[in-house]
Amino acid sequence: MPSALVTGSSSGFGRGVVSALLARGFSVYASLRDAERRAGLFEAEQLACGERLVLLTLDVTDPVQRQAAAERVLAGGPLDCLINNAGYAQFGALEDVDEAQLRRQFEVNFFGAALLTRALLPALRAARGVVLNVSSVFGFSAFPLSSVYCASKYALEGLSEALYYELRPHGVRVGLVEPGGHRTGFGAAVEWGRFDNSAYAPETAGYRRLHGTLVTRPNGTSPDAVVRTLVRLAEAAHVPLRSVVGRDASLTAALQRILPEALRAPATSALLARMLRRAGASP
Repeated sequence: MPSALVTGSSSGFGRGVVSALLARGFSVYASLRDAERRAGLFEAEQLACGERLVLLTLDVTDPVQRQAAAERVLAGGPLDCLINNAGYAQFGALEDVDEAQLRRQFEVNFFGAALLTRALLPALRAARGVVLNVSSVFGFSAFPLSSVYCASKYALEGLSEALYYELRPHGVRVGLVEPGGHRTGFGAAVEWGRFDNSAYAPETAGYRRLHGTLVTRPNGTSPDAVVRTLVRLAEAAHVPLRSVVGRDASLTAALQRILPEALRAPATSALLARMLRRAGASP
């Protein structure tokens, strides 16, 4: 029976992929920041799957919890799949994000994934398994007022690309999944930097209104495509380094391939300025 560990399992892509992997016959370790309090989220799966579902309390930034989770998984034998899904977005101009916010963004989005992967590599090597890191369109295309989030995802992309080659001789596959905007709880959990008395207040106000519109739109893209991609890659013998998911992410990736930077930069700036004006910010 194949096994998988999924971080950030309480909602969004993580919640969906846990159920999908169980349906495919996997034994799943689902990590949540407070497994005991949130166990009800998986009541149906626990009744149906019994011991195939193990809930783990894991804040990926906590070294004690990270070590305990790794020991629990290692005690169970080889691990076929690790999905580093835990993450959040810190938005706002760099000047408006304090040091603690900047460091926490990297602790969750980068260091948590890197250190958990390192701890579980013996089990992944034993299974000739796969590491799937959930990145973002922001991981290959940077946007203003999101520099800290973009930097954390760019770091995850660099780590993943290096591991793709580093671990291949040891039988461990590595892949990045790069979603665009999807209808999950992720957008509602965005944190913002300082706003009052900011030199960037007009732009930030527009970006916050634009973001609020995108998060609440009823016809937003379903997360099902990302869940299907993760499950397919978890079972695949050959895993590509990058899998772009979503029309907006695919369009962005295509434009990066087609347009030279000399043309892409002004076109992107003009598009963003137009979006912010529509959201009510000053041009």
